[in-house]
Amino acid sequence: MKTCFYRQILCRWLLLGMPALLMAFTVIPQAKAASMHHAGMEGMDDMDMGDMDMPAQKPAHPQSSTPAHHSTQSVAPNKNDKPGTSAYPPVTPSAQWPATPPLVPKVHYVQHIHPVMDHNTYFHALLEQFEGRYTPGNSLFRYSGQAWFGTDYNKFWVKSEGLLDGHHRFSDGDHEFFYDRAISTYFDVQAGIRLDVDSGPTRAWGAVGVQGLALYFFDVSATAYFNNTGVAGKLEGSYDFLITNRLILQPQAELNFYSHADPERGVSRGFSDIDAGLRLRYEFKRQIAPYIAVTYAGHYGNTASVARNNTRMAENGPEDLRFTFGIRSWF
Repeated sequence: MKTCFYRQILCRWLLLGMPALLMAFTVIPQAKAASMHHAGMEGMDDMDMGDMDMPAQKPAHPQSSTPAHHSTQSVAPNKNDKPGTSAYPPVTPSAQWPATPPLVPKVHYVQHIHPVMDHNTYFHALLEQFEGRYTPGNSLFRYSGQAWFGTDYNKFWVKSEGLLDGHHRFSDGDHEFFYDRAISTYFDVQAGIRLDVDSGPTRAWGAVGVQGLALYFFDVSATAYFNNTGVAGKLEGSYDFLITNRLILQPQAELNFYSHADPERGVSRGFSDIDAGLRLRYEFKRQIAPYIAVTYAGHYGNTASVARNNTRMAENGPEDLRFTFGIRSWF
C-alpha cells in the first residue's frame, strides 16, 4: 500500500513540476544575458573616446557625382522618413537624366493640320487628247488638255480644247481658268471663267463646278456657266479599263447644254452636242502613250442645221463618226 501511495505522489510531482522546471531553464539565461548587455552599455558611457581615432564610416551605396551610363534609376524615399533624416542625399534632375532635352517651341499650324507632303507645291500637265480624226476626203485635228499648279488643297487650273479642220478653221475653242479647292478626299469645287475663243465670235462666261473621282473610279466633272444672255452646262466622264498593266481601254463622253441659241457659234437651246470616243492606248512609258480610237461628234436640235450651214465651223456634219489615232502625255 505504501508503495502505491509513493508512486501516486511521484506521478503528481512530475505532472505539476516539470513545466515549471522547463520554464525556469528558459527564462533565467535570457534574463542574465539581457542584464549583462545593459551593464556593458552603461560601462561604455563612462569611457572617454576623445583620444581614440575612429575610422570614417562609408556609405553602403556610394553616390557618384555623375550618373551611371547604364542606369538612371533613383532610390525612392521611405514614407516614414522625416525631412533631413534620409540615409541618401536627394537625387537632382541632372543626376536622373544624362541631359535635359531642349524646350520645343509651340508651333501653330494652319487649320490645326500638321505639315506633311500634301502641303507642298506641285505642277502637273496632262495632254488628254492630241489626235487626228479621219473620214474619206476629210480630216480634223482635235486637242484637249489641262494643267494645274498648287497644293493638294488649293490649285490653279487651266483647261483648253479645240477643233481644227483641213481649211484651218478653228472651232469649239473652250478655254477655262479656275481656282480649285478640295472639299473631300476625292472631289474638288472649282470657280472661275470660261472664254470661247476661236474662228467664231468670242464669248465670256462665269463658271462654277465640281470634279473628282466617283464611285468605281469614274473621272467625272459637272460645270455650270452663266453670262448676261443665259446659262449653260457641261458634263464630262471617263473610265479606264485595265486590260493589262499597260494596255488600257478608255470610254469618254462630253455633253453640252444651253439655255439659249447662239447661231453664230453653232449652238442651240437645250441639249446641243456630244463628243464621245472609245480609245485604246498602250503606255510604253507612263508619261506617254499612243492610242487608236473611234470617235463620234453629234449635234442635236437646231444645232444640226447650223453645223451643216455655218461656214465658220469646222467641217463636221450633224453626225460624224471617225477613225482616230493620237498621243496621250503627261508630266
